[in-house]
Amino acid sequence: MEEVTTSLFDGVTAQEYAAMMTCFKTTVRAYGKGEEIPMPSGRIGVVQSGKLSLIKTDVNGVRTIFEQLKKGGVFGDVLGFSWADANFYLSADEDCEILYIDYEHIIKRCPNACTHHSVVVANLVQLMSEKTQALSEHLEILSRRTIREKLSAYFSMLAAKNKSSYFTLPFSQTSLADYICVDRSAMVRELKRMSDDGLIELDRRNVKLRKPAETGR
Repeated sequence: MEEVTTSLFDGVTAQEYAAMMTCFKTTVRAYGKGEEIPMPSGRIGVVQSGKLSLIKTDVNGVRTIFEQLKKGGVFGDVLGFSWADANFYLSADEDCEILYIDYEHIIKRCPNACTHHSVVVANLVQLMSEKTQALSEHLEILSRRTIREKLSAYFSMLAAKNKSSYFTLPFSQTSLADYICVDRSAMVRELKRMSDDGLIELDRRNVKLRKPAETGR
């Protein structure tokens, strides 16, 4: 089985990785583009290839994209995606393969007292912390009242993460509208107004945030 680079296995050698795949009784499944993938219960999924979107729908059918996952991305209800009034699932943005690991195989005490097992548990705790931080950032965006405020908050976060006023959006416009939970047509109009007002430069998915001094306002 090909070794997958992911933060879940940081500090684990290739030999230890191969041993864990047997110890953890992992399985691999392939999905086609556009296929819906249920959120695994009691399991962790690791993206081996392709790209997925993690999507939440509430009781009213409102669809929100929570996260895009590329090779090495990790997901699962044990990472905090389990709300009573919502349904989480994944959608394959392209053909992909997912490695599944039963959560209990990770957290239960290894009879061989393998050091790499403890490393993976520590990595899992760190992943939970990172997922919580990402959720907090998303809620910060969704809490803004207007479409412009939501877009500005999201663009500012992307600029900070890229340490540059130039960045590429990870979403299509349709997916971006789902991510910030607004109507796509209204969002497109607001993007044009923000560009006309000199707040941003937009070239398809490439964005430049302009400083207030550059706008002359």
